[in-house]
Amino acid sequence: MSAFKMESCFGADINVGYFDMEEILGILEIKEKVLGSKRVQSLIRTHGRKDRIVGVAMRQVAFDELRLTLDSEFLPYDPYFSDDKLLNSRRERLYDAQERFLTLCISIASGRSVRSLKKLNPDLNTKELRSKHGRSQSLFRYFRQELNEQTREYILSYKARMDKSGESGNEAETSSSSSAIEVEQHTPKLTAVQKASNASKCIPTSFDVETATALKLFQDGYSLLSTQVERFKRGEQLEMLELVKFCRRLIESHTRNNFSLMAIRHIKDSSIYLEQHAMGMAVLGIHFAKAMKLSGAYVETISLGALLFDLGRFRLPMAMVTKTTKMTSGEFDLFRKHIQFGEQILHKCEGVPKAVYQMLSDHHEKIDGSGYPVGKQDQEISVYGKIAAIIDAYDAMTSEQPHKPSMGPIKAYQQMQKESGLAFDKQLLDVFLKSIGSTPVGSCVSLSNGRVGFVLTLNKSFQPSLVRQVYSTKNKAFIESSDIELNKSANLRTDVVIDGEVDPQSLGLQFINHIS
Repeated sequence: MSAFKMESCFGADINVGYFDMEEILGILEIKEKVLGSKRVQSLIRTHGRKDRIVGVAMRQVAFDELRLTLDSEFLPYDPYFSDDKLLNSRRERLYDAQERFLTLCISIASGRSVRSLKKLNPDLNTKELRSKHGRSQSLFRYFRQELNEQTREYILSYKARMDKSGESGNEAETSSSSSAIEVEQHTPKLTAVQKASNASKCIPTSFDVETATALKLFQDGYSLLSTQVERFKRGEQLEMLELVKFCRRLIESHTRNNFSLMAIRHIKDSSIYLEQHAMGMAVLGIHFAKAMKLSGAYVETISLGALLFDLGRFRLPMAMVTKTTKMTSGEFDLFRKHIQFGEQILHKCEGVPKAVYQMLSDHHEKIDGSGYPVGKQDQEISVYGKIAAIIDAYDAMTSEQPHKPSMGPIKAYQQMQKESGLAFDKQLLDVFLKSIGSTPVGSCVSLSNGRVGFVLTLNKSFQPSLVRQVYSTKNKAFIESSDIELNKSANLRTDVVIDGEVDPQSLGLQFINHIS
């Protein structure tokens, strides 16, 4: 592969109003190589030059051609550079070429014209891109991942269509054109033996059996997160593979019996709140993603993002984290920086999905624009940020924290309803609230038989099903725990129903003492 000539970009007019891949390739002087590649030619023969899938392949091959240049060293970012002035020195001309080159790469990865990108982000710059080489990060891998994020769903649907059409007789041709397109998966391809093994890990289990597994999972998760915190405090990268493996274990447990993990999520020791908050959000992220009927790769990505997007809080002073009184304005200003701290942690890591960054940067933004750090409104907030905001708020509301007790699942449900369309995206919130039910797992309720219990499971209508009875209102005393089903078949239906919500603290009850 011959080296790409950076000089081709010097002084080039890149500020066009529409995205034209062939025009970009012409500016980069690699048009013939890209169009003549076997991958692109195979797709052109099958679909014609103007088909969208050809454009996607051209973008992939373009980055392959630019790989050597992308992984070379760039000049440091110059905030005072302007292409309006006369560029006399060789260094200035090289900087100009690099600036246009990197901007075009952003355009290729996003599928948007440069003018459109600058309109969406007036502060668009190359500072972060230029610094990646110095941090031993691959700019080629970064752009290929960005491109993959933008085109993944289309490529997968294209491959599915081609595979299906292959069943009707054009197998050789469809196989050839389908294989010409690359899609990077978040998870490695599995052999038949591995798939069978994974399937066996997801056989449904009872609440009590899975709860024992879930308890061990949370212990392992606490140890893993503690280790990761120590790593980034020493300036080391997170062990992303280990974190992904943990998320997969959570997903497997949730698949076997989702109620066990949703119950264990309530176990909160305020002295280690941050670690338990991260794991609780990972569980809620899995639950939410499945409720939205997302594919396995997205469930995994959202659970990973939920596990990581609040890591920046570990860089705040411990006295602030454990403070039991309201933060001062100065303390709150420092607290807001946990988003910046989190970004610094992730930037040191390779292979972090873009969705994870979006969950981190947007999880405190609000639909009405009253959030931070930017004050984005509605459509300006990424969908992943909106998801993160919902699970962050619900877990925080239902957790024991140093400065406040849990408000309980029912009140949290009601509070979030009030903020629908204000703090939270209405459509996404509707899906989330439906999936947890108006009397969620962990709710403390009074029963018509004179007992008080905690909801362990829900039925298919998202109403309480299994309730663990722990207190007698008649005797005003604790009783030996016993479970009662509220939704048996008609001929066996119990007469016991839920009378209402109970504040567990008023009776000295804590759900965490009655889960296992």
